[in-house]
Amino acid sequence: MTLLVAGWVAIDEIETPFAKVRDSLGGSATCAALAGALFTDVRLLAAIGDDFPTPERQKLEGRGIDLAGLETIPGGKTSRWGGRYHFDMNTRDTLYTELGVNAGWQPRLPPGWEGSSTAFLAAGDPVLQRNIMGALAAPRITMVDTIKFFIDGALDELRLTMRQAGFVSLNESEAREIARTPSIARAGRALLNGGPAGVIIKLGEYGAAFVSEDDYFVAPGYPLEEVVDPTGAGDAFAGGFLGYLDTLPEVTAAQVRRAVVYGSTVASFQVEGYGPARLLTLTRDEVEARYLEFRALTHFEVGK
Repeated sequence: MTLLVAGWVAIDEIETPFAKVRDSLGGSATCAALAGALFTDVRLLAAIGDDFPTPERQKLEGRGIDLAGLETIPGGKTSRWGGRYHFDMNTRDTLYTELGVNAGWQPRLPPGWEGSSTAFLAAGDPVLQRNIMGALAAPRITMVDTIKFFIDGALDELRLTMRQAGFVSLNESEAREIARTPSIARAGRALLNGGPAGVIIKLGEYGAAFVSEDDYFVAPGYPLEEVVDPTGAGDAFAGGFLGYLDTLPEVTAAQVRRAVVYGSTVASFQVEGYGPARLLTLTRDEVEARYLEFRALTHFEVGK
């Protein structure tokens, strides 16, 4: 069983009301790959420029992540992103997005990777996402994510790609915009139309909602007293969600609910450090301990 993660490996500049960091390891694929590797073997499909710092690459090595698909583009510039968070740490302003090598990169699966059992197509060009899914032989699970950049510039292609995925994940504002409704529940149902088996709507510190034809499940956010940096939390959620499902012989509705809680658990660790710093020290034992806390916090019995 192997999880393929395709997306961006980038360098971030992050500003919160409390601190500012530059040249931080970032990118949607980075956080998802590190999170998924807590559960299963991961294959990372991404592009970087030859300006990508060697110490940042070394952070990804030796973690159960196959880097054969991390392509260095000679003379290319690594993608960069800058963001500033407001005091609520849920609202942010994108200061800049530099596509760099991702402006023209055409991903190719290394030999044997077409047999990957699970795939996460992190935010990126929806045409490339669709091409990667088409190159896989018989994946059990696929999930597509996106960002406003592609909602604004490639919505028709994005809709087509989402219809071909097993799961779709996106944040609440993106779900409302695509579905053209203020209701999260209605947006989830609308996004199911003619396409994915399930939709995950990320609710920031408030957790995540899962919608399918037969189910509606909401997992709360873990009650952290201090949030350092929310960047990459949604991608860490996806890695935890899919990483757990990839370990199962059969995916049932009950297991999907459990995977949502695992995803929220991993995401709660992600926000404890800048960029993926916390994921780089996180262990599976820590994940399991917090998962059990999550269950205890949300459990109740129906009495007379």
